[in-house]
This record gives sequence, C-alpha cells and structure tokens, in this order.
Amino acid sequence: MLSNLSRTLVYGAFFFLPFTFIRVVSNLTVSDILIFLAFITLAVSKRGRTFLSEGVLLKNEFILPLIIFSIGFFLSVENSHQPLESITAFAQIVFIFLIAYPVLRETVTDEKQVDKIALMLIIPGAIISVLMITISIIGVNLGIDLLAYEGWRGRLSYGGMEPNIPGRIILQNIPLVAFFAITSKRTLIKSVSIILIVVQLTAILLTSSRSNFLTFILGALLFLYFSIKFGKKIKLQYVMYAALLGLVVITIFYSMNDEFFLSAFDRYKTILDAKRSASSMERLRVIDQGFTFINKNPFIGLGLGNSYLYTKVNLHNPILLTWLENGIFGTIGFTGLYLVLLIQGYKTSRNRFYGNYIIVALTIIMIMMVFGDMFMANSYKRVLWLPALLFFAYTKNYVSARSTESQHAQEY
Repeated sequence: MLSNLSRTLVYGAFFFLPFTFIRVVSNLTVSDILIFLAFITLAVSKRGRTFLSEGVLLKNEFILPLIIFSIGFFLSVENSHQPLESITAFAQIVFIFLIAYPVLRETVTDEKQVDKIALMLIIPGAIISVLMITISIIGVNLGIDLLAYEGWRGRLSYGGMEPNIPGRIILQNIPLVAFFAITSKRTLIKSVSIILIVVQLTAILLTSSRSNFLTFILGALLFLYFSIKFGKKIKLQYVMYAALLGLVVITIFYSMNDEFFLSAFDRYKTILDAKRSASSMERLRVIDQGFTFINKNPFIGLGLGNSYLYTKVNLHNPILLTWLENGIFGTIGFTGLYLVLLIQGYKTSRNRFYGNYIIVALTIIMIMMVFGDMFMANSYKRVLWLPALLFFAYTKNYVSARSTESQHAQEY
C-alpha cells in the first residue's frame, strides 16, 4: 500500500515539476515536497531498511561521483563569501541523487508507469506552451514571476527564469509526444500528438534560445537515427501529414503576430557568428575570466554558487563552473554524474534499446539534457535532471527484470 502511495506521489511530482514558481517553503517546490514524501513512505515501508541501505547508498550508481564532488564542495566552502548559499546549492544536488533517484528506481518498474509519468510531463508542458504563446500574441503580461515575456527583450519565459530553461523544460517532452504519435494506432491520438509537438516547438522557438535550438536539432537527428537502429519504420505519408499540419499551425500563429518570430530568427542567425551577439561575447569573456581564476588555484574552488561574485555573470558550462567553484574534485565528480548517464545510454543503444521503444524516447531526453547543460549555469536544477534520471531508473529496472525472467526460463 505504501509503495502504491509513493508511486502516486511521484506522478504528482512530475505533474508539478514544470511549475517551478510554485514554492512551498524557501526554494522547495510542490514537486520537491511530493518527491520527499514519496521517499519517506518508502523509508517506512516493509522494505524501508533495504531501500535506505541499498537503494540510497550501496546500489546507487551515482554515489561515487557524488562523493568526489562532495570532497570538492567541502574543500571549497571555506572560501565561499556566502556559505549558506553554497550549502543550499549542495543540498539540491544531494536531493537529486540521494532522494529523487532512489525514489524513481524503487517506484518506476514497468512501461505503464512510464506512460503515466510521460502524460504528467506532457499535459503541463502543453498548458505552459499555450499560455506562453497566447500572452505573446495578445500582449498580456502576467508578471515576471508567473508568465511573462517582458524583461527578456521580447523572449518568452515564465516563472522568472532565463528563457533557455523554460525552453528546455518543454523540449524534454517532445520525444515522449513523438513516441505516442508513432506507436499509437489511432489517427486522433497521432493528430493531437503532432499538434502538441508543433505548439511546444513554437513556444521553444519564441524563447529565442540558441542552445535550445541546437538541442532540438540534436534530438531530431537522434530520434531519426535511433528509430532506424531500433527497426521502427516511419512511413512517408505520416511525415508529410505531420509537416502539413505543423505548417498550418505555425502559419496561424505567425499571422497573429509575426514580430516574435522575426526577432527569434534574428537571434538564431548569430549561432554561426558570435561577434554579432552581445550575450555570446559576454559568455566568452566570462569563460576567459573563469580560466584566469582556475589557473590561480586549480585545486580549491571559489565556493559552490558563488563564482558570479567574481565573474559578475555565471559561467555557462557546468564542467568549467564546478571546476571554478569546487576545484578539481568538484569538476571530476560532477562530470562523473554525466558520464554515468551517457555510459548507460551507450549500453542501451548498443543493445537496440532492449526492444522497448519508450526507452528510445527516454534515451534521447537524457542525451538532450546532458548536451543542453553544456550551455547552462547552475545545472543542478531538479526540473531538468529528473526526466534524465527517469531514463536511468527505468532502463536499469527493465534490464534487471529481463535478466530475472531469463534466469527463471533457464531453470524451467
């Protein structure tokens, strides 16, 4: 009974995951609280002792890189000008890998549960996308801490976040929607899925985030390549139908307000020419500053979450950022967290996704998350890590279940 309650809490956590501006206490969101409650219910269940000893620590694949990162954190925290901010940031990382991941590993064990979580992500993502596009068309400003486009030079955003973060929150839903579009036999579901993809892509486009644009291209190429490798045939008529339907939806949005599309395209033109973008030049300057501080002391960092006090703007790369803030141990540990995911993704691809197409979608989400993070600061955001950890938890459980079934078959 408690395990079922934990699973229900996880569903709720993923539904509220995109609503980062709904905070309960301090920086804790509704999603965080639900994940924590799921952890508590698992801890007091019949398997509680096993869950705490094995799931959280002994069999946690992220524990070694997390320990190495923690060494870097504790060595650097003494240098921090704002120790409380550093400790809060560290607590978020601990929450992701010692609370959220074990909960996912324990509760997400079959494809039906993944399908439900996918819906919990898609529904709010679609709602947010529609609202973001609507306010851009009619010019309504609901406030920077809720849903607003003002304050980001016309770029869409919500929750007071930089536009690239909302774009990535929405982008990670698209492989899941594409999964439903391709695997469903119902024309209605296919049509609704295609419309949802177009609407969400339009919202992503209007965030004017170049990193999101590149991440989408990577995701699209991976989806095509992985589908071919999986053996899934994509019929030409469905591609034509999707393209036509998408063109109609975008034409409607464009006719209502073309200004936002034109400004977004102007920003995307700077991808190949950094000198045309003030923000790109600023990021290059900050990277140069970061290396200057790293060279002065490559072993001990400036304190987690505090480097902006030196560089004025956060360094937009987690590998360099953790080196700058937590020294050599910090960057080795944090890089290790990404490597654990990527190695599992490689194994999954090599094994043709174990014959499970939802794993294809989850693998793409994970790779897009890692790639997109390379252009971001503060990459310990739960809203972006949890869907990637869903890939890892479900894949591990799926492989374990198949291995158990194979052993039973051999015994009989």
